[in-house]
Amino acid sequence: MAFALVGSGHTMSHIYMLTLPPLFFLIKEDLGVSYAALGLLVTVFHVATGVCQIPSGILVDRMGARVTLTTGMMLISCSMGAIGLVDSYWLMVAMATLAGVGNSVFHPADYAVLAASVDDRHLGKAFGFHLLAGNLGFAAAPVLMVAMAALWGWHGALIGIGAAGIAVSIAMMIFGKVLRTGDVPAKGKVEANEGTDIRVLTSPRILVMLSFFLLLALSITGIQTFSVTTLVDMFGVKLTTANTALTVFLTAGFVGVAIGGFIVDKLKRPVFTVSASMLVGAACLAVVGAVPLPVLGLFATMAIGGVFIGIMRPARDMMVNAITPPGATGKVFGFVGTGLSTGSAIAPVTFGWLIDQGATSLVFAVIVTMILACAGIAIIVDRMGNFVDSASES
Repeated sequence: MAFALVGSGHTMSHIYMLTLPPLFFLIKEDLGVSYAALGLLVTVFHVATGVCQIPSGILVDRMGARVTLTTGMMLISCSMGAIGLVDSYWLMVAMATLAGVGNSVFHPADYAVLAASVDDRHLGKAFGFHLLAGNLGFAAAPVLMVAMAALWGWHGALIGIGAAGIAVSIAMMIFGKVLRTGDVPAKGKVEANEGTDIRVLTSPRILVMLSFFLLLALSITGIQTFSVTTLVDMFGVKLTTANTALTVFLTAGFVGVAIGGFIVDKLKRPVFTVSASMLVGAACLAVVGAVPLPVLGLFATMAIGGVFIGIMRPARDMMVNAITPPGATGKVFGFVGTGLSTGSAIAPVTFGWLIDQGATSLVFAVIVTMILACAGIAIIVDRMGNFVDSASES
């Protein structure tokens, strides 16, 4: 039941990340705002999520997941539904910001619940299926929103998706006793914990792991946003072929995530799994960026690269869990999650600037360098000593 609640919440979180873009054309026609203004709705959503992830993680560790996760689910659902009830652009911006605040609870709360609820022998699989639940939301959102808009218009579509999230919130309220995150500190210990929070988040291993998440987000977002442009400009690949190659990479990544949890649980070596997978993924992307490939060769190379990058992801989360002291899962996952938000925000501008400067040939080279750096960081984190012991002594 705990995984069902966490998984459904994560799916809804990812649906909400892509709720607005499929409706942009309809909203633009109705309200007469620019696409840049509509893009700002998505920007403020992600900025609010990134800024609030660390506070949300601290709340999870101090108050438990039930209150934090249910509140966040209700806030994001009501806020998205409210966008469908208004015709004022600036009210939409305000609601999108509140939705981003609600969205900030999911990673800290979800990982805290899974770490406390799932046997260590199966934790990799649990992390993998959690990632798949989010990917399911990404895949479903465009089709779902367009279908609902065709039936009820964009107002009705937003109200409907908000109602769906409220239903999940109610389920969390009813069955939330299963959302365990370990012992919640007594009131007298909260002030003492404030110093501990800072020591945990500024410990060397956690800071280095933050850089891992930042570089990973930069590289993956670079692939998602500009691999198509790069393939077309550098090698004259047809636009449809380049887009299909990206789809193959992303789909293969889902497959990799699905099997990656089983692999890391079997091997019990998350650092090896992360570094080895990223080396293979980097090698595949290096070939794609350096050699003009036939269509089938391009698809095959992107597929292999996508599978191995996917395999890395449950092991990556196992690494974070392994270096996290007891009672700090929420804040640590919230903290490293800001690396994903920051990298995802920086990457489009960075790689777009490279292409504008006529350095398209460097796009895949930079992406591969970042992935290789991540493989190295995983090994460095493993060699930095036992963080949990040092944290408990302080």
